[in-house]
Order: sequence, then C-alpha cells, then structure tokens
Amino acid sequence: MFTVNHFRLTALARRTPCIRSYSKKSPATRPTSTQNQSAEQDNGDFRPPWVYSASHILTYTLIPTAMVYCVFLADWGEREHVFSPVRRWTMRFKESFFSLSPDEASLIEEPQPPTTKALPITRGNQADDRPSRT
Repeated sequence: MFTVNHFRLTALARRTPCIRSYSKKSPATRPTSTQNQSAEQDNGDFRPPWVYSASHILTYTLIPTAMVYCVFLADWGEREHVFSPVRRWTMRFKESFFSLSPDEASLIEEPQPPTTKALPITRGNQADDRPSRT
C-alpha cells in the first residue's frame, strides 16, 4: 500500500538544523541590537547592576537589625512603653538561663571530698634500698 522511502526521510532530516526550541528564544521575541541600544539610552541609569543587589541585601539586613535594636536595646527612659513587656520577658529568660537551680546551687556549696590521697614519703625506705658502703 504505502512504501516509505528511507533515503528521502534522511535527506529531509539533514536539511533541517537540529535546534532545541525549548532552550532558545524565538526570533520574534528576541530584541534586535537597535532595540537594545535604544533601551540603554532611554533608561539613563548610570548605576552598575551590583548596586541593585547590594541595596536588596542591605534592605533585608538593616531593617530587622534596626527593629531588634529598638525593641531590646534602645533607651526609652524609665517610664512604661510599648516594648516594656517584651523586655521584661527577655530579662526573665536571661536570668533563668544564666542562673542555677536550687539543686545545682547545693552541689556547688557542698565541700567535695578529695579524690586522691597524697602518699607519705618516708626516708627510711629509701635508705634500706641502697647498698651499704662499708
């Protein structure tokens, strides 16, 4: 019925270049060189690209740092303020962390018996071990 001509199939495959369409943009969406130049000229931004990365990093580090400083370290005076409950909780937590429980304190206060005894040194034993000169 139908016959397949293998020569014709391979010739057709040789004429079409092997292009992976998933890894390349189509020519319609790719900007031309004149479009790239006009985009650079119209933008007018003189800053290098690393400035944008640095500003993002600084934003995400400096704002939380300023918040922690304002809540826990800034001096708001002796009167009651918004951060007083948080500061009291922090002080209680630090005191419980750095203090000893009553059982631990009793272990420190009890005198510990010495673990090793010093052996007495006798001079008589040393003299007996030496040979006599006479």
